[in-house]
Amino acid sequence: MNTIRNCHTDYITPSRTLETITIEGINRHLYIYNYEGTHFRLFTGLLELIQFFTLGTEPKYDFTNEGDLDLFLEKYLNDTN
Repeated sequence: MNTIRNCHTDYITPSRTLETITIEGINRHLYIYNYEGTHFRLFTGLLELIQFFTLGTEPKYDFTNEGDLDLFLEKYLNDTN
């Protein structure tokens, strides 16, 4: 069974964080950039994350609230089972 586990949280500023989460069962890492609790960007790979910070390339997934992000992650887990 796949489960989500928070591996690490980096505080870029007091109101901006970068979370690394692991989906156990398929050994997959995802990265969530939390911008002041009002905008969440989800990166499915490290390269995509690096391109965001160096080139300003937007990720495929972004959310305006944490509830929508959580719903997406639940669906993502079900789709990978």
